[in-house]
Amino acid sequence: MTIRTTTTRGLGRRLGLGRSLAIAGLAAGLTMVGCTGPTKKGQEARNLANEKFDMVRSRVDYDQADQSFRSGNFVKAKQHLEAAIEKSDGQADYWILLGRIYLETASLQDAIACFDKACELDEKNADARYFQGIVAERRNRPLEAVASYLAALEIAPDESSMLVAAVDVLIGAGMTLEAERTLREHRDGFEDDAAVLHLSGRLAMMKKAWSRAADELTQSVLLDDSDRWVMEDLARAQIGAGRTEDCLATIRRIQDLPEVESDDIELMRLRARCLAEGGRTREARQAMLDLVNLHPEDVQGWIDFGLVCCEVGDHRRVARAGQRLVVLAPNRFEGYFLLGQAALRSRDHDSAVKLFARAVELAPDRDEARLALGMTHELRGEYGAAYRAYAAVAARNPDDPRVRGLLTNVSDSLDD
Repeated sequence: MTIRTTTTRGLGRRLGLGRSLAIAGLAAGLTMVGCTGPTKKGQEARNLANEKFDMVRSRVDYDQADQSFRSGNFVKAKQHLEAAIEKSDGQADYWILLGRIYLETASLQDAIACFDKACELDEKNADARYFQGIVAERRNRPLEAVASYLAALEIAPDESSMLVAAVDVLIGAGMTLEAERTLREHRDGFEDDAAVLHLSGRLAMMKKAWSRAADELTQSVLLDDSDRWVMEDLARAQIGAGRTEDCLATIRRIQDLPEVESDDIELMRLRARCLAEGGRTREARQAMLDLVNLHPEDVQGWIDFGLVCCEVGDHRRVARAGQRLVVLAPNRFEGYFLLGQAALRSRDHDSAVKLFARAVELAPDRDEARLALGMTHELRGEYGAAYRAYAAVAARNPDDPRVRGLLTNVSDSLDD
């Protein structure tokens, strides 16, 4: 019996062949598996990963768009934003920013489409509703704007800017009662909000409720003393409420603001009026003189200056103010009214009648000009003409005892 022995070399050759066959079989198996594609769950995972990646990339584009928008580069902002939307078009914030770009570039219809799209994607997005309100304002649709602002407030009840915008629109549309009602119904939670207190103070000023206005605005300034315009409203309310010392203190605070110039015309005017209301008429005259010297084209400044000079009996400057006004504003009654006052003080009754008559002709609804005309006629003994002037004023002010008294006195003179 012959025994066949296997050499080490032959065994190695067979083992190597076996390994090659095993590797080839494994490769073939892997190839067959690869041909069938990923499973459904694997594909969903892959798609989700791609969406997340696109979302990250789109957010980078959005952030760049936001930076460009804030710096005023709307062209670049739009380019970045369109790239963001191309990668991920389901984000309401992207459409809102694109709508804002269109608003800034006067493309109103495109802005409307963007904000509508944002609301479609996220109906609870307060910003989308808010900017729909801005669009409605631009289109002169105040009630639609108010509805959008209040819808935004319902979504974001802590955002006072939504309430302020709605009430502001109503005030601008002349719907003061509706503005008061809207503020009253939605004010809860905003008792210590500076902007809401300012709004409430403005409404009180419109009703000439000066003390309430001053109180509301004082509280607003205590919460935020950086807004010059709120402080100016406070000063006006304090004048109306007779709190002239408080008004002067408020004006000094405004003057201390870094952006306010020393010759600021509105502050000079406010200070002079405050001095006049406080009975400090000579100081008021000097303040007004400073104003018209620095701002010689300011019509209101010359009117106020002339009236203050009337109060202190400075008839020469009354005439100067009247002359200046006739040149600056020939179609306004105040210049002729002041010139009439100067003529009356000089006992030039003929000139005074002509000047007051011209003032009445330019402003037939202003009582002061017609009263001055009536008084001048009465001084000249022209009681019939005086009666007609007073009667016209009485027709508009039937409950004013002073006008009734003038009319009665002239009637007695006519009877005599």
